[in-house]
Amino acid sequence: MKAIEVKDLKKEYSTKEILRGIDFSVNKGEVFGFLGRNGAGKSTFIHILTGITNKTSGSFSILGQNDTEMDQIKKKIGVMPDTSNLYQYMNSVNFLKYMGGIKGDSRSRKEYIELLNKVGLFNVEKQKIKSFSFGMKKKISIAQALLGNPDLIFLDEPTSGLDPESSIEIEQLILKLKSLGKTIFLTSHNLDEIERICDRVAIMNEGKIVKIGTINELKNDTNKSIQLAIRTIPFLNPQSLKSLLQSSIRYIKQQQDFTILELDNEESIPELVELLTANQVKIYEMKIEKQSLQDVFMAV
Repeated sequence: MKAIEVKDLKKEYSTKEILRGIDFSVNKGEVFGFLGRNGAGKSTFIHILTGITNKTSGSFSILGQNDTEMDQIKKKIGVMPDTSNLYQYMNSVNFLKYMGGIKGDSRSRKEYIELLNKVGLFNVEKQKIKSFSFGMKKKISIAQALLGNPDLIFLDEPTSGLDPESSIEIEQLILKLKSLGKTIFLTSHNLDEIERICDRVAIMNEGKIVKIGTINELKNDTNKSIQLAIRTIPFLNPQSLKSLLQSSIRYIKQQQDFTILELDNEESIPELVELLTANQVKIYEMKIEKQSLQDVFMAV
């Protein structure tokens, strides 16, 4: 059973298309990264899956429940709220206890304090949320998402605004939840974070999913050009390359002892080796400079 399955999901406001036919699935037990520029449709998509906004057409299912059973879906998921929606005049334990009552979470006061500790909030049980820093509010929002022991957890920018140590703690918590069999649906503008903890990633642009796959699949897309640093004797320069290079291999620059070339794809590498060898050029070192997740994202 998939954690999330989405088929041809569309959303329109008046005559404007926000989601233009979304199709993908999320596996149970994975950390799934969801990326897109502002205005790409990410928030609308998540609001539909979590029951805040209605779809226009298409369908989705979450943990085996179809989209006509939102009451059942809401019992199985946890959603990190925006920090502006926290009850500012409650202390942290009473806030979690109140929200836990809505969610059907019957843990004890001691267990609520343990939940605060789990997200990196210590000795704050009597402190009112209005006195929390932005980072502390992010942490209690994550604690709220964990109420009811959900199988699927939606986390929206969980580490933004946090100091490096707190960010690492939250990343470790996400991986701990994964080890317990939880599925995490994660949005973040921190692409390094996405690379570290996500099993697969989808990139949305203008209301459509334009890329989806593992980090390595996205970074190693052989249909994309790659840069190759090559050290040879004799040294390759624009003049010596004029008669050698073909349209699929292009000179970029010289960098210390290396010549930097751009190739249409990885299939051009053996072609280059054969070409240089046939012209008595000795190859001493080659380094493929593969694109980063940031490169993939910016190219969308």
